[in-house]
Amino acid sequence: MTNVTPDPTQGPRADPVDIDGLMQDGDNHIRQGRGTQADLSFQEVLAHQPDNPDALQRRGFLALLRGDPGDAVELLSRAMAIRSDDATLCGHLAGALMACGNLDEAISYWQRALELAPDYAAAYVNLGDAYFAKSESALSEAAYRKSIAIAPDNPKAFVSLARMLHFSNRSGEAEAALHQALELAGDAPEVWNLVGTVLLEAGGLDAALELFEASVRKAPAEPQGHTGKGIALHMLARPDEARAAYRRALEIDPRYPLARKHLGVLLQECGELDAAAECFRQLLAADPNDDMARHMLAATAGEATASAPAGYVTRLFDDYADRFDTHLSQISYRVPEQIRDMVVDIAGGEQLEWRILDLGCGTGLCGEAMRPLAAFLAGVDLSPRMIAKSRERKIYDSLITGSIEDALEGQERAFDLIVAGDVFTYVGDLASAFAGSARAMRPGGLMAFSIEEADGDHYHLCPTGRYAHSPAYVDKTAIASELSVVRRRDIVLRNDPEPIRAQIVVLARDA
Repeated sequence: MTNVTPDPTQGPRADPVDIDGLMQDGDNHIRQGRGTQADLSFQEVLAHQPDNPDALQRRGFLALLRGDPGDAVELLSRAMAIRSDDATLCGHLAGALMACGNLDEAISYWQRALELAPDYAAAYVNLGDAYFAKSESALSEAAYRKSIAIAPDNPKAFVSLARMLHFSNRSGEAEAALHQALELAGDAPEVWNLVGTVLLEAGGLDAALELFEASVRKAPAEPQGHTGKGIALHMLARPDEARAAYRRALEIDPRYPLARKHLGVLLQECGELDAAAECFRQLLAADPNDDMARHMLAATAGEATASAPAGYVTRLFDDYADRFDTHLSQISYRVPEQIRDMVVDIAGGEQLEWRILDLGCGTGLCGEAMRPLAAFLAGVDLSPRMIAKSRERKIYDSLITGSIEDALEGQERAFDLIVAGDVFTYVGDLASAFAGSARAMRPGGLMAFSIEEADGDHYHLCPTGRYAHSPAYVDKTAIASELSVVRRRDIVLRNDPEPIRAQIVVLARDA
């Protein structure tokens, strides 16, 4: 027998890694709701097989579930590079892209998923959601109805359809779709939560609260129902009960972002700024791309920033579009009429046929006030859903979704009047807006806008997340852009709930 002498330069032989066993362990953890343990199993797989598409896909899906869409996109894109013909993987990547705000890319991947699997009913719902986020209601409705045709017993498709119908002012059809969703749902609290959310957007607060409370009774260990209940109570001006509901949701799942976001807003409204800032700090730590958390952390921590992030403003007003006009009518908001009256007075009562640009046009309230003065009326807003509401008024000659800079670019001496009603509350540094407006104004043209008034000689970010500007700052910034103040008036911007001290200011470009 030959004796084999061990080679002392070789370490102990490693046992082969059981990849299949690790994948099975991870899947078992997912089924048991143990996301962290599942992620660790898939991480170990990738340590040995960095290009394992199944592990990449599962880690990406888990990242999306825990509210890390950026990580999800990176992981799922790696998986797609290896396995591009998987409809479910396409759908997961589309969902992550949508969560990051990349709607066009999300739509392309959902369309790809449907090319691979034409009967993928859930993909049609998600495609409809993406079109809805872009305010493309006809395409959105078609996608939802296609999903229902494929899977008529899916209550979530009816909920999404109802939301789109409500936004399109088709209330009767929306109500019928919600009833159908509830009939199909049976004892499914996740559907009750979805219906409750649509009812919140539609202003049905008491009915929404009833559904969320039913969800909490049925599934007391799930954070979604408690969070929805908190939002409804918050909107019903019952802050102590809302706080308790948010905290209960966070006891169940300390990482649940929706509960922490709304708790932070509630604490800010109650003047508990340190506690609010801590909520937003934790949200930002969990998702560094969270524009809302970044902005509200700066606001509640007393930090100075030049403007609110575009993503924050877009999401804020997309979510606000359905109830925007109703809310403003309840808080004594008259800025559009006040701006109109000031510029008409300055013009001396002559018959006006101006070219007018409405910055941050929202749902068209300023445009409606300015239309009688306009030969041409253009509007711009960051929020696609606000633009959709403006379009319904049929008063604008041109509407674009974009920023102030987008609207002013290339517009040399194009407008007689530029208006910005309650827009600069989301812009601190006005230098760029004033300079661009000055270039876009004809000689002798006017720029009229509202500001929340601040003391001192600068602007600051308020704990509410809105900016206030001092008259001295407005004056010196106007002068730097060769504009002059021709009129200003002290006003109450709104009662929300206390009167907000503000001004209407009219600037002129030298003739």
